[in-house]
Amino acid sequence: MKTDILTTIQTTRRAFLKYATASLLSPTLLGMVATPISGRAYAQSKDAFSEEALAIAANYGKPTGKFGKLGDPVTLTIGYQPYCTPYWTSVVNKQAKIWQKYLPKGSQVVWFRALSGPLINNNMYTGKNQFGYMAETPGLVAGEMVKCNLVSITGYDLGEVGSIAVALPLLETGKVNTAQDLSKRPVGTPFGSFSHRHILTWAAQNKVELDLINRSVEHQMTALRNQSIWAGALWEPYPTWLEQRGIAKRWVTGQDLPCTCHHYFPEASAHNFRVVGATLAIQDWLRERPDIIIAYLQAEEECREMLTRDPELAAYHIWTDISEIPPMIIRTTLDMMVWDGRITKAVTQHLQGCARMWREQKLLKTELSENPDQFVTGWINDQFWQLANRELTTQGRWTSTQLPGFPKETRPDQLQRHHWKTYQELKLKIKPWQPIKL
Repeated sequence: MKTDILTTIQTTRRAFLKYATASLLSPTLLGMVATPISGRAYAQSKDAFSEEALAIAANYGKPTGKFGKLGDPVTLTIGYQPYCTPYWTSVVNKQAKIWQKYLPKGSQVVWFRALSGPLINNNMYTGKNQFGYMAETPGLVAGEMVKCNLVSITGYDLGEVGSIAVALPLLETGKVNTAQDLSKRPVGTPFGSFSHRHILTWAAQNKVELDLINRSVEHQMTALRNQSIWAGALWEPYPTWLEQRGIAKRWVTGQDLPCTCHHYFPEASAHNFRVVGATLAIQDWLRERPDIIIAYLQAEEECREMLTRDPELAAYHIWTDISEIPPMIIRTTLDMMVWDGRITKAVTQHLQGCARMWREQKLLKTELSENPDQFVTGWINDQFWQLANRELTTQGRWTSTQLPGFPKETRPDQLQRHHWKTYQELKLKIKPWQPIKL
């Protein structure tokens, strides 16, 4: 694993957005804005900026100018998890330097590598990370402890990104054959992760009492090899990598059980167990630099386009960041995802189902989440994403609106279990990338 934090320096264009469009704000939200906010309030910006974006930003308070004028270059520190498939929009953004096309010239991005969400949460709390990537579970916790909002989702899986992996010798000897065979046996999972939600959901549906142990994904790899745990609940690309190395088998995936919502939010659209990736932004930056928020979200959309239209090229860029993981594993797990950034009603209901579960489990426990449904709707603010999407659409660019929407698949084969052997002869290589015009 690389140990240095990579700092990439932007060398290309963009001052900031120039457009004015019809308002996305509801009358209620507009009523929260005491007075119209002009570009002059944002550190004496010399150029016009969307009044609509400024009105959204003004809901976070009066700007101070401490992060510069609109259009000024910035230094962003972004917390990301390169070893977790659902957040690979960030890895593509980092390695392909897509952000350079959108942020003001002279901007820098420092990428803070993390193996799980809590460390990113801590950095966001102290203002060290302006953006953070994680699953919906640590994201919801961040919504309680950090002044941040869910500004888009990175995408969603079709049920296969999360797995309950069982040590291969236990399966071969018949010690594990049914769900009850794991009763009171040691099972590892990172507490507070979406894999924790996965194993709890599976155990409840199968009426199994587990001996759950708080173990990072990396520790689970070792523990499964020496059988100090019988099973591990973990996320891609690790489960497929474990299979390829002959250490464990993906015994149960999210394809094999109803989602958390089935019990906690039955009115939500029916789907199997899913994970939604979260892009979080701290409110200081939502207030001060709406130009940066919108520009960064547009860069994310281009990353989703590459992941959707050219997964081999996307896999190459991901592999250059986590090169110890074989290319065949990276490419296989890309087929398990839909790279849709929209926070639709169906996504909101899924998140509310997750929040209800974690409130019951007391992972969410402050007054802020006392009403989980309201907590989720207050945590979501995709208005900047809507503006970013609108400008890209006006330019005739690809956006997430080309996709079928949560919880649907983009291709029928995505509903099947994938195997690394499909891509075992794959040779990844760099090649030119160009977004399309629709």
